Amino acid sequence: MFRNKFLILFFYLILANNLFAQEAGESIDDDKTDFAVPGDKQEQSNDDPCETSPHSDLLNLLNVKLKKFNPIPEDRRGGEVRGGGNALTADEVTTNSIRFYAEQLKNEKPVRIRIETFTSLGKGPLTSLIDRSSKVFLKHPTKCKFFSLYGDQIIGAYAMSFDNILRLYANAVNKDNQIAQDFIRTQLVPAPMSLDEAIRSLYDDYGYQQNIIESLLPEDVKNLFFGENSLVSIADVAESKLLAFSLLGGKIDKFQNYEIFIVAPKSKKGLLGSNETIVISGSGQIYEVPLLNIPLALNVMRSLGFNAKIILITHLYISEDSFCKVGDGGSWYHYKGKVKKAGCDFLSNAIVSLRNKLLNLSEDYGTYKYSIDRVYEILKN
Repeated sequence: MFRNKFLILFFYLILANNLFAQEAGESIDDDKTDFAVPGDKQEQSNDDPCETSPHSDLLNLLNVKLKKFNPIPEDRRGGEVRGGGNALTADEVTTNSIRFYAEQLKNEKPVRIRIETFTSLGKGPLTSLIDRSSKVFLKHPTKCKFFSLYGDQIIGAYAMSFDNILRLYANAVNKDNQIAQDFIRTQLVPAPMSLDEAIRSLYDDYGYQQNIIESLLPEDVKNLFFGENSLVSIADVAESKLLAFSLLGGKIDKFQNYEIFIVAPKSKKGLLGSNETIVISGSGQIYEVPLLNIPLALNVMRSLGFNAKIILITHLYISEDSFCKVGDGGSWYHYKGKVKKAGCDFLSNAIVSLRNKLLNLSEDYGTYKYSIDRVYEILKN
């Protein structure tokens, strides 16, 4: 009897001990959950390396008081320090200045800002930012990449879409931010365009101010394409934009057909309707481009490596008994049966002629046989 009581008591003691250990274990686990060690994995996962800093961080950095750099320091006796003053080159002064300010800022928090913010800075904030360049990083518009500043220089060369480059450059020009302008002109390379993207860019004469595109073009290039002291006209902004793309090192996607055919009236007298020009791409697309400066467009396209050809039309069949033709005096007339009327809606009728494969009936077919045959081959595919 006594032995049985002892066994029961022993059993209860073991059970109670296990319960106490379990509760103690749960308490320790709870502590680990509620009081996580700073810098553990859970906390780090919330720190997005692609995030930019709040604007308050940038303002705080700009408000940090810095001792002014003196390029000609003096020792305690009032004489010039050896190696200082006029003995230093301009580059050495710049390097010493950057190091001087970086040393003062070594305990400050780095600030990551969008490059769009940087290009929008005016002269005052920009000057302050240059002194604090060791703590400033500029984020790529679309990628998780940050550019480093070294004084008034942005380090490295980068690729991005041409639209992003133009937007950044417009900001820089409008704010007179020369640092950003130089960076964009010399260190940014446009990402490749497809052939059709290049043609579609010819539509946009009003997307950017003339002065924005004009300032992207070197003087010798402007003189070559527009004549000496000539300005880019508003009607030529789109062609000039594509020229700037080429000058910045932009390329057309090499995996596409490089052929382009421009179909245009040889005379503009007596034309009716809209003034678009027909452009046919090697991909088989037909575009109606408004206000196209054909000589300029051909030169720009060829500079990009396009095999660009023009078909100048004087005779255009619309159906078997209807056609347009340039008559005496270089004016267009529309013939339907025996009826002759002055004027011709060239654009609409040329599209009909292309789609119905009637250009080979034209009197111009002998002159442009290869190009017209090639156009129909492309459209067939």
